[in-house]
Amino acid sequence: MDKFKARKAPISAQEINIACAAKPESRRRVTGVLFSILLLMTVGLGACTGSSDGPLKGVTIGISATSLLPSLIHIADETGIFRDEGIEVEIVGYPTGKAALDALFDGEVDMATVADTPIVSSSFNRDDFSIFATILDSSQHSKVLARRDRDISTIDDLVGKKVATTIGTTAHFFLATLLTLNGFDSSDIEIVNLKPAEMVDAIVNGDVDAIAAWEPNILKSQQLLGENGVLLPGRAGYEATFSLVSFNDFNKNNPELLVQVVTALLKAEVFLDSNKEESIDIMASRLETDRANIDSVWHDYRFRVSMSQSLLLTLDDVARWSILNNLTDKAEVPNFLNFLYLNALEEAKPEAVTIIR
Repeated sequence: MDKFKARKAPISAQEINIACAAKPESRRRVTGVLFSILLLMTVGLGACTGSSDGPLKGVTIGISATSLLPSLIHIADETGIFRDEGIEVEIVGYPTGKAALDALFDGEVDMATVADTPIVSSSFNRDDFSIFATILDSSQHSKVLARRDRDISTIDDLVGKKVATTIGTTAHFFLATLLTLNGFDSSDIEIVNLKPAEMVDAIVNGDVDAIAAWEPNILKSQQLLGENGVLLPGRAGYEATFSLVSFNDFNKNNPELLVQVVTALLKAEVFLDSNKEESIDIMASRLETDRANIDSVWHDYRFRVSMSQSLLLTLDDVARWSILNNLTDKAEVPNFLNFLYLNALEEAKPEAVTIIR
Protein backbone atom coordinates (compact mmCIF):
# COMPACT_ATOMS: atom_id res chain seq x y z
CA MET A 1 0.00 0.00 0.00
CA ASP A 2 1.64 3.21 -1.20
CA LYS A 3 -0.61 5.89 0.27
CA PHE A 4 1.90 6.85 2.94
CA LYS A 5 4.78 7.30 0.50
CA ALA A 6 3.07 10.19 -1.26
CA ARG A 7 2.83 12.32 1.86
CA LYS A 8 3.44 16.03 2.11
CA ALA A 9 6.94 17.18 3.06
CA PRO A 10 7.59 16.59 6.77
CA ILE A 11 8.83 19.19 9.20
CA SER A 12 12.62 19.20 8.99
CA ALA A 13 15.08 19.00 11.85
CA GLN A 14 16.04 22.60 11.05
CA GLU A 15 12.42 23.72 11.51
CA ILE A 16 12.26 21.99 14.90
CA ASN A 17 15.48 23.68 15.98
CA ILE A 18 14.16 27.07 14.85
CA ALA A 19 10.92 26.42 16.75
CA CYS A 20 12.89 25.71 19.90
CA ALA A 21 14.71 29.04 19.62
CA ALA A 22 11.74 31.19 18.60
CA LYS A 23 9.50 33.32 20.79
CA PRO A 24 6.34 31.54 21.96
CA GLU A 25 3.99 33.68 19.90
CA SER A 26 5.84 32.88 16.68
CA ARG A 27 5.51 29.10 16.89
CA ARG A 28 2.87 27.46 14.80
CA ARG A 29 3.77 23.84 14.24
CA VAL A 30 5.44 23.19 17.58
CA THR A 31 4.30 24.66 20.85
CA GLY A 32 7.77 25.93 21.69
CA VAL A 33 9.01 26.18 25.24
CA LEU A 34 6.57 23.61 26.63
CA PHE A 35 7.31 21.20 23.81
CA SER A 36 11.08 21.50 24.08
CA ILE A 37 11.11 21.25 27.88
CA LEU A 38 8.88 18.19 27.83
CA LEU A 39 11.06 16.60 25.18
CA LEU A 40 14.19 17.13 27.24
CA MET A 41 12.49 15.87 30.42
CA THR A 42 10.79 12.88 28.79
CA VAL A 43 13.51 11.67 26.43
CA GLY A 44 16.63 13.34 27.74
CA LEU A 45 18.35 13.19 24.39
CA GLY A 46 18.08 16.74 23.11
CA ALA A 47 15.34 17.05 20.47
CA CYS A 48 16.10 20.68 19.71
CA THR A 49 19.70 20.12 18.80
CA GLY A 50 19.14 16.97 16.76
CA SER A 51 20.83 13.70 17.59
CA SER A 52 21.87 12.28 14.23
CA ASP A 53 25.01 12.63 12.19
CA GLY A 54 25.88 10.91 8.95
CA PRO A 55 23.60 9.02 6.55
CA LEU A 56 20.07 8.06 7.55
CA LYS A 57 19.36 4.45 8.46
CA GLY A 58 16.53 2.89 6.50
CA VAL A 59 13.79 0.83 8.12
CA THR A 60 10.38 -0.41 6.95
CA ILE A 61 7.43 -0.55 9.35
CA GLY A 62 4.22 -2.42 8.58
CA ILE A 63 1.09 -0.88 10.07
CA SER A 64 -2.68 -1.18 10.13
CA ALA A 65 -3.49 1.34 7.39
CA THR A 66 -6.99 2.43 8.39
CA SER A 67 -6.52 2.68 12.14
CA LEU A 68 -5.54 5.27 14.75
CA LEU A 69 -3.48 2.65 16.55
CA PRO A 70 -0.15 3.53 14.87
CA SER A 71 -0.68 7.29 15.36
CA LEU A 72 2.71 7.84 17.01
CA ILE A 73 4.41 6.37 13.96
CA HIS A 74 2.50 8.66 11.62
CA ILE A 75 3.26 11.70 13.74
CA ALA A 76 6.96 10.88 14.05
CA ASP A 77 7.05 10.54 10.28
CA GLU A 78 4.98 13.60 9.40
CA THR A 79 6.82 15.99 11.75
CA GLY A 80 10.27 14.83 10.66
CA ILE A 81 11.13 13.39 14.07
CA PHE A 82 12.24 10.08 12.55
CA ARG A 83 14.65 11.89 10.24
CA ASP A 84 15.87 14.05 13.10
CA GLU A 85 16.80 10.83 14.87
CA GLY A 86 18.71 9.63 11.82
CA ILE A 87 16.10 7.25 10.42
CA GLU A 88 14.52 7.06 6.98
CA VAL A 89 11.23 5.24 7.58
CA GLU A 90 9.11 3.60 4.92
CA ILE A 91 5.58 3.00 6.22
CA VAL A 92 3.79 0.09 4.55
CA GLY A 93 0.04 -0.18 5.11
CA TYR A 94 -1.91 -3.42 5.56
CA PRO A 95 -5.63 -4.10 6.20
CA THR A 96 -5.02 -5.15 9.84
CA GLY A 97 -2.28 -5.41 12.42
CA LYS A 98 -2.31 -9.19 12.00
CA ALA A 99 -1.65 -8.74 8.28
CA ALA A 100 1.25 -6.43 9.17
CA LEU A 101 2.64 -9.10 11.54
CA ASP A 102 2.31 -11.72 8.79
CA ALA A 103 4.21 -9.36 6.50
CA LEU A 104 7.02 -9.22 9.05
CA PHE A 105 7.15 -13.01 9.19
CA ASP A 106 7.20 -13.11 5.38
CA GLY A 107 10.18 -10.73 5.27
CA GLU A 108 8.31 -7.80 3.72
CA VAL A 109 9.04 -5.33 6.55
CA ASP A 110 11.57 -4.92 9.37
CA MET A 111 9.01 -4.12 12.07
CA ALA A 112 5.25 -4.39 12.49
CA THR A 113 2.60 -2.78 14.66
CA VAL A 114 0.10 -5.28 16.02
CA ALA A 115 -2.37 -5.87 18.85
CA ASP A 116 -1.92 -8.42 21.61
CA THR A 117 -4.11 -11.22 20.24
CA PRO A 118 -2.11 -11.90 17.03
CA ILE A 119 1.08 -11.76 19.12
CA VAL A 120 -0.29 -14.44 21.44
CA SER A 121 -1.53 -16.56 18.55
CA SER A 122 1.89 -16.48 16.92
CA SER A 123 3.70 -17.18 20.20
CA PHE A 124 2.16 -20.65 20.36
CA ASN A 125 3.99 -21.63 17.18
CA ARG A 126 7.21 -19.60 17.07
CA ASP A 127 9.61 -17.78 19.36
CA ASP A 128 11.83 -15.84 16.94
CA PHE A 129 10.25 -12.42 17.49
CA SER A 130 9.87 -9.88 20.29
CA ILE A 131 7.90 -6.82 21.34
CA PHE A 132 10.24 -3.87 21.81
CA ALA A 133 7.71 -1.12 22.59
CA THR A 134 4.00 -0.71 23.23
CA ILE A 135 2.78 2.46 21.51
CA LEU A 136 -0.87 2.58 22.57
CA ASP A 137 -3.28 1.07 25.06
CA SER A 138 -7.02 1.42 25.35
CA SER A 139 -9.89 -0.02 27.37
CA GLN A 140 -12.30 1.22 24.69
CA HIS A 141 -10.59 -0.08 21.57
CA SER A 142 -13.32 -2.65 20.94
CA LYS A 143 -17.06 -1.98 21.33
CA VAL A 144 -20.38 -3.71 20.81
CA LEU A 145 -22.90 -2.01 18.54
CA ALA A 146 -26.42 -3.42 18.15
CA ARG A 147 -29.54 -2.77 16.13
CA ARG A 148 -32.23 -1.13 18.22
CA ASP A 149 -34.98 -2.74 16.11
CA ARG A 150 -33.83 -6.15 17.35
CA ASP A 151 -34.84 -5.17 20.90
CA ILE A 152 -31.28 -4.82 22.14
CA SER A 153 -30.31 -2.13 24.62
CA THR A 154 -28.17 -3.98 27.20
CA ILE A 155 -25.66 -6.83 27.25
CA ASP A 156 -28.39 -9.12 28.59
CA ASP A 157 -30.38 -8.59 25.39
CA LEU A 158 -27.61 -10.22 23.32
CA VAL A 159 -28.62 -13.68 24.56
CA GLY A 160 -29.84 -15.75 21.63
CA LYS A 161 -28.82 -13.05 19.10
CA LYS A 162 -26.42 -13.14 16.14
CA VAL A 163 -23.28 -11.21 16.99
CA ALA A 164 -20.56 -10.76 14.38
CA THR A 165 -16.90 -10.51 15.31
CA THR A 166 -13.56 -11.65 13.96
CA ILE A 167 -12.54 -14.86 15.71
CA GLY A 168 -9.25 -14.69 17.58
CA THR A 169 -8.95 -10.91 17.58
CA THR A 170 -9.04 -8.24 20.28
CA ALA A 171 -12.73 -7.70 19.48
CA HIS A 172 -13.49 -11.38 20.02
CA PHE A 173 -11.60 -11.41 23.33
CA PHE A 174 -13.38 -8.22 24.40
CA LEU A 175 -16.78 -9.74 23.60
CA ALA A 176 -16.01 -12.94 25.50
CA THR A 177 -14.76 -11.01 28.53
CA LEU A 178 -17.77 -8.70 28.48
CA LEU A 179 -20.16 -11.65 28.40
CA THR A 180 -18.35 -13.35 31.29
CA LEU A 181 -18.49 -10.24 33.45
CA ASN A 182 -22.25 -10.09 32.88
CA GLY A 183 -22.86 -13.73 33.82
CA PHE A 184 -22.95 -15.22 30.30
CA ASP A 185 -20.56 -16.97 27.95
CA SER A 186 -20.11 -17.30 24.21
CA SER A 187 -22.52 -20.24 24.02
CA ASP A 188 -25.36 -17.86 24.96
CA ILE A 189 -25.05 -16.01 21.64
CA GLU A 190 -24.58 -17.03 18.02
CA ILE A 191 -21.14 -15.81 16.93
CA VAL A 192 -20.78 -15.01 13.24
CA ASN A 193 -17.14 -14.92 12.13
CA LEU A 194 -16.58 -12.01 9.73
CA LYS A 195 -13.60 -10.06 8.50
CA PRO A 196 -13.33 -6.52 9.91
CA ALA A 197 -14.17 -5.00 6.52
CA GLU A 198 -17.42 -7.01 6.38
CA MET A 199 -18.79 -5.77 9.69
CA VAL A 200 -20.43 -2.56 8.50
CA ASP A 201 -22.52 -4.14 5.75
CA ALA A 202 -23.50 -7.04 8.00
CA ILE A 203 -25.12 -4.91 10.68
CA VAL A 204 -26.48 -2.22 8.37
CA ASN A 205 -28.14 -4.82 6.14
CA GLY A 206 -29.54 -6.66 9.17
CA ASP A 207 -27.62 -9.88 8.54
CA VAL A 208 -26.57 -9.82 12.20
CA ASP A 209 -28.11 -8.28 15.29
CA ALA A 210 -24.90 -6.78 16.66
CA ILE A 211 -21.18 -6.51 16.01
CA ALA A 212 -18.17 -6.60 18.31
CA ALA A 213 -15.55 -4.62 16.44
CA TRP A 214 -13.14 -1.69 16.58
CA GLU A 215 -12.88 1.68 14.91
CA PRO A 216 -13.47 2.86 12.28
CA ASN A 217 -16.07 0.11 11.71
CA ILE A 218 -18.11 0.99 14.79
CA LEU A 219 -18.30 4.68 13.85
CA LYS A 220 -19.17 3.93 10.22
CA SER A 221 -21.94 1.59 11.32
CA GLN A 222 -23.31 4.15 13.78
CA GLN A 223 -23.43 6.81 11.10
CA LEU A 224 -25.30 4.56 8.69
CA LEU A 225 -27.72 3.13 11.26
CA GLY A 226 -28.51 6.50 12.81
CA GLU A 227 -30.99 6.19 15.68
CA ASN A 228 -31.35 2.48 14.97
CA GLY A 229 -27.82 1.89 16.24
CA VAL A 230 -27.17 1.50 19.97
CA LEU A 231 -23.72 1.32 21.50
CA LEU A 232 -24.00 -1.09 24.40
CA PRO A 233 -22.72 0.13 27.76
CA GLY A 234 -20.21 -1.88 29.68
CA ARG A 235 -16.50 -2.22 30.24
CA ALA A 236 -14.79 -5.58 30.06
CA GLY A 237 -11.76 -4.67 32.14
CA TYR A 238 -9.62 -5.47 29.11
CA GLU A 239 -6.80 -3.05 28.28
CA ALA A 240 -5.98 -3.70 24.63
CA THR A 241 -2.38 -3.02 23.65
CA PHE A 242 -0.75 -2.16 20.34
CA SER A 243 2.96 -2.87 20.05
CA LEU A 244 5.97 -2.82 17.78
CA VAL A 245 7.39 -6.23 16.97
CA SER A 246 10.56 -7.32 15.20
CA PHE A 247 12.67 -10.45 14.76
CA ASN A 248 15.12 -11.34 17.52
CA ASP A 249 17.97 -11.46 15.00
CA PHE A 250 17.07 -7.98 13.77
CA ASN A 251 17.14 -6.67 17.35
CA LYS A 252 20.50 -8.30 17.99
CA ASN A 253 22.02 -6.85 14.84
CA ASN A 254 20.45 -3.36 15.09
CA PRO A 255 20.38 -2.30 18.76
CA GLU A 256 21.20 1.35 18.01
CA LEU A 257 18.49 1.55 15.35
CA LEU A 258 15.88 0.31 17.82
CA VAL A 259 16.95 2.96 20.32
CA GLN A 260 16.57 5.59 17.59
CA VAL A 261 13.08 4.35 16.68
CA VAL A 262 11.94 4.29 20.31
CA THR A 263 13.45 7.72 20.97
CA ALA A 264 11.61 9.15 17.97
CA LEU A 265 8.32 7.68 19.19
CA LEU A 266 8.86 9.13 22.66
CA LYS A 267 9.27 12.55 21.05
CA ALA A 268 6.16 11.95 18.96
CA GLU A 269 4.30 11.13 22.19
CA VAL A 270 5.30 14.49 23.68
CA PHE A 271 4.34 16.27 20.46
CA LEU A 272 0.92 14.58 20.47
CA ASP A 273 0.31 15.48 24.12
CA SER A 274 1.24 19.13 23.49
CA ASN A 275 -0.41 19.48 20.08
CA LYS A 276 -3.69 17.60 20.11
CA GLU A 277 -5.38 19.57 17.33
CA GLU A 278 -2.46 19.33 14.94
CA SER A 279 -2.06 15.64 15.75
CA ILE A 280 -5.71 15.05 14.83
CA ASP A 281 -5.14 17.00 11.61
CA ILE A 282 -2.19 14.77 10.78
CA MET A 283 -4.16 11.59 11.36
CA ALA A 284 -7.19 12.80 9.42
CA SER A 285 -4.89 13.51 6.48
CA ARG A 286 -3.03 10.21 6.77
CA LEU A 287 -6.20 8.14 7.05
CA GLU A 288 -7.98 10.27 4.44
CA THR A 289 -11.05 10.67 6.61
CA ASP A 290 -13.18 13.45 8.06
CA ARG A 291 -11.42 15.24 10.88
CA ALA A 292 -14.59 15.07 12.99
CA ASN A 293 -14.44 11.26 12.85
CA ILE A 294 -10.96 11.27 14.35
CA ASP A 295 -11.89 13.85 16.97
CA SER A 296 -14.92 11.85 18.13
CA VAL A 297 -12.87 8.79 19.14
CA TRP A 298 -9.53 10.39 20.02
CA HIS A 299 -10.25 10.21 23.77
CA ASP A 300 -10.66 6.42 23.57
CA TYR A 301 -6.92 5.92 23.21
CA ARG A 302 -3.84 6.52 25.33
CA PHE A 303 -0.90 7.19 23.03
CA ARG A 304 2.22 6.37 25.01
CA VAL A 305 5.45 4.41 24.64
CA SER A 306 5.86 1.81 27.36
CA MET A 307 6.73 -1.73 28.36
CA SER A 308 4.46 -2.36 31.33
CA GLN A 309 3.62 -5.22 33.64
CA SER A 310 0.00 -4.90 32.48
CA LEU A 311 1.16 -5.93 28.99
CA LEU A 312 2.42 -9.23 30.38
CA LEU A 313 -0.83 -9.78 32.26
CA THR A 314 -2.86 -9.13 29.13
CA LEU A 315 -0.77 -11.54 27.06
CA ASP A 316 -1.20 -14.21 29.73
CA ASP A 317 -4.98 -13.66 29.88
CA VAL A 318 -5.36 -13.84 26.11
CA ALA A 319 -3.24 -17.01 25.98
CA ARG A 320 -5.35 -18.78 28.63
CA TRP A 321 -8.54 -17.71 26.86
CA SER A 322 -7.17 -19.02 23.54
CA ILE A 323 -6.40 -22.40 25.10
CA LEU A 324 -9.78 -22.69 26.82
CA ASN A 325 -11.63 -21.79 23.63
CA ASN A 326 -9.65 -24.15 21.40
CA LEU A 327 -8.12 -21.34 19.35
CA THR A 328 -4.83 -23.22 19.60
CA ASP A 329 -3.86 -26.87 19.93
CA LYS A 330 -1.27 -25.96 22.56
CA ALA A 331 -1.99 -26.58 26.24
CA GLU A 332 0.57 -24.35 27.97
CA VAL A 333 0.82 -20.57 28.25
CA PRO A 334 4.12 -19.32 26.82
CA ASN A 335 6.52 -17.39 29.06
CA PHE A 336 5.98 -13.96 27.57
CA LEU A 337 9.05 -12.54 29.27
CA ASN A 338 10.90 -14.37 26.50
CA PHE A 339 8.98 -12.30 23.94
CA LEU A 340 10.09 -8.91 25.23
CA TYR A 341 13.12 -6.90 24.09
CA LEU A 342 13.59 -4.26 26.77
CA ASN A 343 17.03 -2.85 25.93
CA ALA A 344 15.90 -0.10 23.57
CA LEU A 345 13.30 1.50 25.81
CA GLU A 346 15.45 1.00 28.92
CA GLU A 347 18.15 3.08 27.23
CA ALA A 348 15.78 5.75 25.87
CA LYS A 349 13.47 6.09 28.89
CA PRO A 350 14.08 3.60 31.73
CA GLU A 351 11.06 4.73 33.76
CA ALA A 352 8.75 3.64 30.92
CA VAL A 353 9.72 0.01 31.60
CA THR A 354 7.78 -1.43 34.55
CA ILE A 355 8.14 -5.13 33.79
CA ILE A 356 8.74 -7.26 36.88
CA ARG A 357 11.54 -9.74 36.25
